[in-house]
Parts: sequence; C-alpha cells; structure tokens
Amino acid sequence: MRICLVGGGTAAACLVMALARAFGSRDVDLVIVEPSDRLWRGSAYRMDRDEIVVNAPAAMMTLVPDDPGHAQRWLARQNGSGAPNSWTQEVFPPRHVYGRYLEESLAQTLDGLKAAGWRVTWLRRRAVSAAPSGDKAMVGLDDGSSVHCDHAALCVGNPSGYDPYRLTGHPSYIPRPYPAASALGNVPPSASVAVIGCGLTAVDAVLGLRAQRHQGRITMLSRDGILAAVRRPQQAGRPLVLTPQAVRKRLEGPFPPLRLAEVAAMAREEALLAGATPGQIAAELSLADWGVKRLRRQLADREDVRDVDWLQVATWALITTVHDWWPALPSSDRREFFLRYHRLWASFTSPMPAATAQTLLEMASSGQLHILRELEDVTPAKQEFVVRAHDRTMKADVVICAATAASAGRPATPAGAQDLTASLIRNGCARQHPDGGLCVEPETGRLLDPGGSPQHSLLALGYLTSGTHYYISGIPMLVWRSEAIAAALATGSPTGAAPASSDLLAP
Repeated sequence: MRICLVGGGTAAACLVMALARAFGSRDVDLVIVEPSDRLWRGSAYRMDRDEIVVNAPAAMMTLVPDDPGHAQRWLARQNGSGAPNSWTQEVFPPRHVYGRYLEESLAQTLDGLKAAGWRVTWLRRRAVSAAPSGDKAMVGLDDGSSVHCDHAALCVGNPSGYDPYRLTGHPSYIPRPYPAASALGNVPPSASVAVIGCGLTAVDAVLGLRAQRHQGRITMLSRDGILAAVRRPQQAGRPLVLTPQAVRKRLEGPFPPLRLAEVAAMAREEALLAGATPGQIAAELSLADWGVKRLRRQLADREDVRDVDWLQVATWALITTVHDWWPALPSSDRREFFLRYHRLWASFTSPMPAATAQTLLEMASSGQLHILRELEDVTPAKQEFVVRAHDRTMKADVVICAATAASAGRPATPAGAQDLTASLIRNGCARQHPDGGLCVEPETGRLLDPGGSPQHSLLALGYLTSGTHYYISGIPMLVWRSEAIAAALATGSPTGAAPASSDLLAP
C-alpha cells in the first residue's frame, strides 16, 4: 500500500506512529510531502526558551497510547530535563525538549519500519492539489510533479495570521508569539505590551516576556477575560453517565434528535455523582468570575481536591464523547454552544500547570500583569496602539496576537494550504464545513464530497476536521484520532474502527 502524508508536523507524526502499529511489517510505501527543513516538531515544539513548557503531564503526551510511560521514560533520560516542578510535583518539560522526543521517537520508529521493508520518502515540496484517481488518489506538487497513492492523508497544520483588528504590517505588532525567543526578543524591556487572548498561547507570551526580564506593564485582553483553567492533580474517578457507550446508544435508538440541553444535563449529572455541589458547578460555569479572581479561586480549590475530582470526571466525560454528540447536534445548538460554552470549554480542556498559574498570580500581585475583558478594538496610532476594553481606553507600545478565531469563525484554510483545499473543493471531492475546515466522515476522517459521500482515498487529520469534530487540539486527541484513521486504512473498513482506549484523554 502506498500512503502519502501531506504535511510533516505533529499531526503527521502521530499518524505515522499509528500506521506503524496498524500495519507492522506489511508492505508499505510511505511518502511524506513537507516543504520545511524539519519534520515532526510543527510550529509549537521548535527551539525556544526553557520557560515555554508543555501544559500536560508526560503521561498524557505519549505517542504510544498503550504505553503511557513512553514519553516519561524518554524525559527521564534527558539529564534532568522535565524534572518534577518543586511547586506541583508534576512533569512539564520545555516545548523544545518535547520536540526532540517527537523527532527521536519518529526516527527510531521509521528505522524499524525500514528494516521491516517499508519504503519511506520525504519530498520537500508543497502540495497544491489533490483528487481521487479511480479508487486511488493523486497529489499534485508545486514543481508540477504528482504523487500517485492508495490513500492521501492531509495533515496540513493550523491556520496562522488571525488578525481581528487588521494590524498586520505595523512594526510593533507581533502576529504570533512563537518561538518566543525570537518573536519577542526585540520587545523593549520597558514597553507597555497588550496581549490579545487569555488562553495558553497568551500565557506563553507572558511567560516569554517574563523570561527576558520584561519590566513594562503587560495586559492580557479578551472578550470575557477567562484564562486557561488551572490544571488539577490527577485523581481517580471515571465517568458513569456521559460515556461513549451511552451517547452512541442514545443516537442509535428511536429517539428525538439529540440536543445540547440533553448533553449539558448529562454532564451536570456526571459532576453531581462525582461529588460536586450545585454551587461549585455554578462557580465554574459563571462568566462573572474572571481574570485574577478566577485564577486565585482555582488555585485555592486545587488544594482541596481529594480522591475523586468532579471537574476532572466531567471534563473527561465531555472530551471522550464530543466526537459522538457534536456532529449530531443541529446547527442552532452548535451556534448556542459557541456563544455560551466555547471559551469555558477551551479553558477546561486546555488548562495551564499550577506553577504557571502561580507565576501569573505573582505578576498580577506585583502590579505588572493586568487582565481586562470586553475587548472592543485595537487601533494603531503613529508610535503606539489605542486599546478599548471594559469601558476604558489604554495605550500600548507593542501588541501581541495570541488568540485564535472562535470555532464558528475559523477560516477553512490552514496556513500554506490554500491551493490544496481550493483544489479539493474545485474537484468536487470535498466541501467546506460551516463551522470551519472541511466536512469529514466522523469515524474515519475521510473527506465528504458535496453529496455527502466519503472519499475512500482522501482523509484528513487535525485542523481540517475542526468543523466535524470541533475539539481537535492537543497530542492526546491527535493520537486518539490517528488510531481510528490507521485502523480504517489497515482493515479497509468503510466505516472505520473504534479508537484506542479513551484513557489517554483523561485531563
């Protein structure tokens, strides 16, 4: 079988590992189409400051789902890199160290596959088109050549250049804070800095400035001021109500269509069974509790977690079932979710380490870090920016964009893949999803044509599936989806196979 991977970043790395497990010593010709000078690290895990760390324990970052200790053992061999943090006793290695884990794991795996007879080719070209060719696929490259294959898997990465206030081109505007060492290196130490966003990328921007001993005022701004939640200690407890089996049974039965209110009610019941009080649930769902106040409360609440943490159980329940209930919701319910729950979802499913939260709190207590919500506008002036937020106006010397568009406003085309996605739509083998990305078959990741028929030879992983899947961020989710795609290819199943154990997705 000849498989072409379009893209050579982190999503492609996860898929290669899954293909290795699914195909083993079977005869495979693997072609990787990636124009950059390095494979597997993507943009998130390239060389950077040690202070820019991953935001999950090593057990959740493994590339081998049936071996949770795979990444942890590798880190233990790195001369102290990723040593337990003295405040949290959890392992959060620098992003660039995790990037080496990706590179070395893939190199070792590919060496073993080559020894078993696989042929592996890296074409440093850009894919500009793709289409079915009979029951196979053809990928067109920017030099005019083509790759003919049995299956083409599109792992083209995330979009970049989100610029809600049209600031691109201003000399003091930084469109993305990665890698922090170079992106933020020219920010004057005394400059007043506005960071657009309150999620993990915005947190990394603040940590990057702190690492270079920035002295000026730093203000994080967003519509709601909800920071990434504080990661809680891993505890026992498993979902009992909102489980994949329960959701699938509900969808298969002769019942009315599934609605968002029903999912929310199941998640609430899950939280109550795990020990939550109605007051605790209300506090976490309240948008009135934001910024430093919310950060301080979550740090304090973290210390009270006992054997079973209701918030982890409820979050786990939602993460492991979202691929089942999200595609089943009517479009009106999805719009309601974007308005009411999207920011809270991002906060709980992508939390920050407690030590990071403590650092932010210390910066806020010293008066250097501020958090504002109700961001309305950022306007460039001659030598600065004018920011309007929360019934006030402030000025900033530098603006860093560390936000992404809300799911419903996501562009359909990731960075560098405009020609590719346009060709898929033009060739009639794909259609845009109204919530972002392209429409795919949920079980297998196969592209759906305008009539809704799956394309046997064309698949997608990662951002391109964001409309169908909604939640596609993070290594655990990429590994999980890769297992399903690899199983579908290896078995030739038109409907795919159940993903590997959802334990990997535990928050």
